[in-house]
Amino acid sequence: MAETVVDFLGFSGTGSDQANQLGRFGDREWKQGLQALHDAGLSLYLLQRLKDINRTDVLPTSILSRLEENLATNRRRVAYLAQQFDFLNHKLNCAGVRYAVVKGFSLVPAFCPDASLRHQSDLDYLVDDQSLPLAQTVLEDAGYSLQKRKRNELVFLKPSAGMPLPGEAQFEAASPYAVELRRAFWDNDIHGVSFEGPEFSVDHVRTRQWQELTFRGLPEEDMFLVQVIHAFNHILTGWVRMSWLYEIAYFLNQRSTDEALWECVQRRVAAADEPLLREIIVVVAELSRHFYRAPIPSMFTSWSDELRPSVRIWIQNYAWTWVFAKNRVDQFSLFSAAPVVLFLHQQYVSEGDARRHLLRTRLLPWEQLFRRARSIKANSSANAGSRGRQLERVLIRLTFHLTGGLRYLWEVPHWRKLNKPLAALGTLNEA
Repeated sequence: MAETVVDFLGFSGTGSDQANQLGRFGDREWKQGLQALHDAGLSLYLLQRLKDINRTDVLPTSILSRLEENLATNRRRVAYLAQQFDFLNHKLNCAGVRYAVVKGFSLVPAFCPDASLRHQSDLDYLVDDQSLPLAQTVLEDAGYSLQKRKRNELVFLKPSAGMPLPGEAQFEAASPYAVELRRAFWDNDIHGVSFEGPEFSVDHVRTRQWQELTFRGLPEEDMFLVQVIHAFNHILTGWVRMSWLYEIAYFLNQRSTDEALWECVQRRVAAADEPLLREIIVVVAELSRHFYRAPIPSMFTSWSDELRPSVRIWIQNYAWTWVFAKNRVDQFSLFSAAPVVLFLHQQYVSEGDARRHLLRTRLLPWEQLFRRARSIKANSSANAGSRGRQLERVLIRLTFHLTGGLRYLWEVPHWRKLNKPLAALGTLNEA
């Protein structure tokens, strides 16, 4: 059903034939599939598209009612987040923090026609290095506490916030959200992929407006590049939310013939002087076209011709299988297709030790699992129920990696067969 929904949301055709396909699913199938659509971030986009073409009749009455309730609930959440967003912007402005809003509310309307249709789990800010300590102080004074520190990212939560809520509960106003301060959008240490640039600067902010709110945002060409890099970053981690690709497809559908915009993008890419950036753009654009039939700007044609052949083979043969698998390590899954993304990932990692390190850490992360298990054992203050839930999560992760590793090994011969003509030419990065 998820594949049918994605096909229905595509940006070609009237959608009437695809809507008829949705009518094949009964009440039970919708109830089972709705969770996956919530997790993919597509359920409310589906509802709106059906309204646009006046075909909500293809949904069982109970499912239509639930989606309408989800939309109303999410509107309240958006209103609540907008208040927090405006409050933080005011505090950052008063403190003299140099920042730009990224993702979230800045995506409306360029990437999303209505903020109520997307699930927003955080408020993201690009902050320059000099302002980062001051921005951290502003957040702490506002009641947020630092939960995670990475090289290019600080993540803050309210102390009372729990774990993110799954399914329909994610739309509740009380569902936890994070505030993230970012210095950059790529960390070479995470993926083992050497990639520099482009550099995003708060020196080039634009005044953005959403409803009654006015805030600092990036130029549109930078907004596009941030979304593309964000999506590619998650693809290499093994999981991407389908709504992110949908929103990029929406942007491409709206702006594919805007030559002035794509000339600005081309200048940014040229200034970055990073060959991999062009390929990242093409990979994400091709995936957006692959799933949602998004039009591709003419500028991308020559870049697409330079796409590594094995990457194109992966998109054509594995993208659908991979994206609809249970790809998150916190979801119980036997023989998950998540590891097949490693065939793509390896195309961007150098030979030898780097390749072996990637496979070892992604397929057999024993050190991380043992560390979690030892932490549970050492936490004597936790009650039996809490320790049991923590242990259950470790076992889910262990099952995910063990069976996912077997799935990867089972796929290796097929991958090599698909790439055999390239191997003969010496162009394939072997699995």
